Amino acid sequence: MLIDCYECKAKVSDTAASCPHCGALPVDSDKSLSVNVSDLDMKFSTIFWFLIKASVAAVPAVVVLYTASTVIGGVLTPLLHL
Repeated sequence: MLIDCYECKAKVSDTAASCPHCGALPVDSDKSLSVNVSDLDMKFSTIFWFLIKASVAAVPAVVVLYTASTVIGGVLTPLLHL
């Protein structure tokens, strides 16, 4: 169904993510549209370096989680052995 864009008053589909004329988002932009990836055409080297970067980026998160669990365990252990 076509509705009027509130910005430019052009006719826009009610399922459109934004107005194709002015780019305005719909008033009820909480609606999410499904996205289907049909083809991912990447070279092997690109995927390889992406995975290397992702694993390096995960190191600080692992360090923070390990430190937090050690501190929490150090605080709770004496309290639970009363």
